[in-house]
Amino acid sequence: MLKGISFYYGFKSDPKIRAQKIKEAGFDCVITSPDPKFNKQNASLKQQINYFKKNGIKHSSLHMQYSANLLPYFWQDCKMGNKLEKLLKKDVLTAKKYGFKCVVVHLSGNANPIGYERLERILKVCKKVDIPLAIENINDAECFFKTFENIKNDYLLFCYDSGHNNAFDPNTDYLTLFADKLICLHLHDNYGINATEEQLKKVNVNPFNLDMHTINKYGTINWNLIAQKLAKVPREINLDYEIMMRARTTETEDDVLKIVYNQACELEKMILKYKTKKS
Repeated sequence: MLKGISFYYGFKSDPKIRAQKIKEAGFDCVITSPDPKFNKQNASLKQQINYFKKNGIKHSSLHMQYSANLLPYFWQDCKMGNKLEKLLKKDVLTAKKYGFKCVVVHLSGNANPIGYERLERILKVCKKVDIPLAIENINDAECFFKTFENIKNDYLLFCYDSGHNNAFDPNTDYLTLFADKLICLHLHDNYGINATEEQLKKVNVNPFNLDMHTINKYGTINWNLIAQKLAKVPREINLDYEIMMRARTTETEDDVLKIVYNQACELEKMILKYKTKKS
C-alpha cells in the first residue's frame, strides 16, 4: 500500500525542503490543495508539483478550494453558489492535469435539488476527464447522507476522515456503510467527542476544537478496528495521513514525519493481517 501525508503537516518549513523530508521519511505520495490562500504556506500548486516530481513523490488526492462559512451557498441559487460550482469544476480539471486520483469535497448546509443539480453538472465534467469527487465526512452527517441518497453516480465516491468520525459522530460507521465507495483516506487522531478540557490544555489545544489532526499519541481512535474495516474495502487505498499537529508537546518536524510513517506501516500490517484471515 502507498503511504502518504499532507504536504502541510503542521510545521511552517520551506516547501522545497519539506518535500525532501517527506521522501526521506519513506512516504510514497502526498495530499494537497490548489487553494491560493495556502501559497505562502505551501508554495503554488505548480511549484509543489515540481518539488514532488524532483523527489519522486506521487500524487494522491487533491482537496477542493473552500471556506467553511461559504459552503452553505452551494445549495442556494445565487452568485456565490455559482462561484463554488465553477471552482469545483476547476479543481477537477486541475486534478486531471497533474495526475491526482480524485478531488476531496466538503459539503455542508441544507441539501436540496439546487445543489444536487450543481453536483450532477460537476459530475459530468468528472466523467469526461475520469476524475471522481470524494465526499468527505465532516461535521454535517445529514448533508452527507442526503447527498448520497439523492445522487447515484459512479463518479460520486467517498473520502473517509478518521478524525472527523471520532470527534463529531463516532457512532456512525462510515467505513462499513460506504466501503464500496471509498477511494481515499484522511487519517489522523484526536481525543474524541468526550475529550476533557484538561486533556486538551495539556497538548496546547483550544478546548472548543476537537478536530486536532494529530498523531495517535494524542488520540483515542481504535486503529485495530479501522484496520479490520479497511481490509474489507474492495479498492486499493493509499494510507494518507492528514496531519496538522494541532495537538503537540515537544515533537519536532522530523519526529512527526518518523512517527506518522511508522503509524502507516503499523496500520498496513494490521490491514494485511485481516485480509489474510479473510482469504
